[in-house]
Amino acid sequence: MRPVAVCIVGAGPGGSSVLERLLANVPEVLGDRPLHVHVVDPYPPGAGRVWRRAQSPLLWANSLASDITLFTDELSTIEGPIRPGPSLAEWAHDRSTELLEGESSPELASFAAELRACGPTSFPTRPLLSAYLAWFFRATVAGAPANVRVLVHQAAVVDVTDGARRQFVHLSGRRPPLRVDAVILAQGHLDAEPTSAEREQIRFARRHGLVYIPTGYTADLDLAGLRSGEPVLVRGIGLAFVDLMVRLSHGRGGSFARDADGVLRYRPSGREPVLFAASRRGVPYRSKTGYEWSGERPPLPRFFTFEAARDAVDMWPLITKELAGAHYHRLFTAHGERTAMGWSEFSAAFEAAGSDAAVAELVGRAVPDPADRFDVALLDRPVGGRRFANAGALQEWMHEHIAADLARRHDRGYSQDLAAIHALLSVYGVVLRLQDAGHPVDVPRLLAFFSYLASGPPGPRLEELLALARAGVVRFLGEDAVITADDAAGGWRASSPTVPGLDVSARALVEARLPEPALRRTRDALLRRLAARGGVTADPAGRVSARAGDRRLVDARGDAHPSRFAVGHGVAGGAGSAGFSRPRFDAPSFRVNDALARGVLNHLRDVGPASSDRLELVTGATQ
Repeated sequence: MRPVAVCIVGAGPGGSSVLERLLANVPEVLGDRPLHVHVVDPYPPGAGRVWRRAQSPLLWANSLASDITLFTDELSTIEGPIRPGPSLAEWAHDRSTELLEGESSPELASFAAELRACGPTSFPTRPLLSAYLAWFFRATVAGAPANVRVLVHQAAVVDVTDGARRQFVHLSGRRPPLRVDAVILAQGHLDAEPTSAEREQIRFARRHGLVYIPTGYTADLDLAGLRSGEPVLVRGIGLAFVDLMVRLSHGRGGSFARDADGVLRYRPSGREPVLFAASRRGVPYRSKTGYEWSGERPPLPRFFTFEAARDAVDMWPLITKELAGAHYHRLFTAHGERTAMGWSEFSAAFEAAGSDAAVAELVGRAVPDPADRFDVALLDRPVGGRRFANAGALQEWMHEHIAADLARRHDRGYSQDLAAIHALLSVYGVVLRLQDAGHPVDVPRLLAFFSYLASGPPGPRLEELLALARAGVVRFLGEDAVITADDAAGGWRASSPTVPGLDVSARALVEARLPEPALRRTRDALLRRLAARGGVTADPAGRVSARAGDRRLVDARGDAHPSRFAVGHGVAGGAGSAGFSRPRFDAPSFRVNDALARGVLNHLRDVGPASSDRLELVTGATQ
């Protein structure tokens, strides 16, 4: 039997996870047949572009070190074998010990101080996370079965074409192409051409000599045009805004220090612009919690199960009940002194409650303090239609709101908030299963709420945002802010109903958001060529279409390609964008990648003993 071959396009966390699942499943599914695995990415394997080491250590991951892993564990509901391993926090502890004993690799010496300081509740820098991801990739390859050869090509895939029986993978700067039996697209986040609205803003900026920065990856943006002291309108107050804030404060020589009362203050360098922050909610994403989970976990999923969600006309009531149920489970079991009835009684009544009014009546009797109640409307829109007499009054309210969010998210006494986040993660897993089964889901709405509630900035970064706001470097515009291009004035103007009469003018505008996945606007050469030939198509949301269940690429005729697969960010039914997940949480991405790997290996197992295409001798660098 000749060797079979597969090409994974993308070597970031998503592609690395797919590789790990492929190698783990080889003995059972493929047996001892020789297998060549080509991994192709222009960026270093493991980290890929987004998490590459060559970026500023000022930029952090927004997950606790203890919440980052690419290893499966005993709670993973996968068909393939479990391959446990350390979280980033555990890995950092091991590497720190090796450094002390003089046994660590030289490349980690530059991380010595951060490795020593890294604990379960630390937020690692992106370069340190990159080192962990690179280590994971090397460890995965080192543990490959004897019949598997992994070859890494630091290049871009520019096309994939059909041979007589095999797939030809064309790489930048390489001829002839790789010849493989299956191709897996796991490219993760990709650049996109500007939207029509962004193109209009680009033309407006050129006409008037303004600065406009469309959506992109903040670490890669050119911010030189944002001049010190000048107002800059920023659309979006999520994670991209936080990275922008860091680059324009820390990155321009500013510093932070605590005053005599322990309050964090900003010391400006004089090179900062003034950022006017605008968004639909008008507030930053909620802070990440500053503590680890302990004790009994809520039973998940309880209300938003696959069967219940599949049959629901509107899923949102089920989603909010799932979050509320987890919230109250934690409140009653961990902070029962703040409740007025037993958990069993409350749980039964909560499950039976058939309306919002019935739930409100029950909660009113059982939970005396309104601060302990789950109020999804207040949580989602904290400004809540308030009106302020002037911008100064709004800033004061915003400072109090951010300070209160920081305090609560770092107080274990409100661990019911973390339980609700766990429930939201469970909801996301059920949604992926619904997508795999071909059921429509309002994914953009869910992802927007997920990002706001569960994927906000590290607490220290939000505290820095508060310090910048108190220093006047960041100012908030209120909810439902509107930014318009004013040709007569030759600049942009911003207003918000939160402060009637508010009118802010600026000659610079930044879109602080990541590009939305959109096949028709992608800059990726491979996807552009496939789309031009009808070899790939988009779903109604603009994402790459992959067949539910086996994730085979779907072409313009609606047919699934037998040898091409796709997974991850920008793919219909994809398993998210990060690739890594929390330990002991039955990560949806691991389930998806395991099923995909087994499907691909089954496909390879059925490849015949000979091929009319010459088997190319591989010259890539073996890892």
